[in-house]
Amino acid sequence: MIRKWLEALIDEKILERIQGASAVEPPEGYNPLSKIRGRFFHWIAVPFNGVDVYCQLRCPNATQIEQCGDISVIGAGDERRDYTHDEIITMRNYQEALAKLVLNRPTFDEIGVLIGDGDFVIADKKKRLAEIRRKFDDNSARLAKGERAVIETEMRTLELELGFILPDDTMTFLTRWAMGGDVSQAETLTKESLVRAAGLAKAHGKAPTDYISGVFTDRDKADIDARAFMLLQEHLKKHEMESNGKTRTIGGPNG
Repeated sequence: MIRKWLEALIDEKILERIQGASAVEPPEGYNPLSKIRGRFFHWIAVPFNGVDVYCQLRCPNATQIEQCGDISVIGAGDERRDYTHDEIITMRNYQEALAKLVLNRPTFDEIGVLIGDGDFVIADKKKRLAEIRRKFDDNSARLAKGERAVIETEMRTLELELGFILPDDTMTFLTRWAMGGDVSQAETLTKESLVRAAGLAKAHGKAPTDYISGVFTDRDKADIDARAFMLLQEHLKKHEMESNGKTRTIGGPNG
């Protein structure tokens, strides 16, 4: 299997040399990833626990990405916070769906076979989880509330690590690749620019993306429009509350 991947990689590189392949100038506007990157399949160095492994990745379109779940790459205005266990599971499920979508050589399932029970790290974690569960069940009635919380957290952490076969750095990299984070300028958009675009769009009956130029994926368009209008609504609501507060202060309780 590894030999086939290497042969395919060599063939790909030879073809690039013959065709005189060079870096593609990303087109402005809202385009499919394959158009922005210049072709549908790419051999990319993907990190696996800190070690780069060349994999052939495909460029998904907006419809395929949306079928994996609903997540935004635009974080303008968001506050950093701790995610709940259920939110982490939802996020990991989304990342795994994207990984299955973009991995072509090897496929996600082929990686699962390679890792499988033969991975001593996974085998050790399974063994540890089984031991913790057994001790927890045997001593559950005698555990203090704090001790119970610590053990339950450890079990959930191990379950999370065993439930998803790809390392964290791999999941993060493939998610960013699938979403076009390496080529799209969506992540650089500020709250101010989105609110300004939404304000102009509202005034002229257009979409916020009509007032935002740059290199974006086709999926970014709906994401930017929705995010911009949401931020504009928050901005107007905050401005209204501040104005009402000033009016009450100036007029006093009796006007």
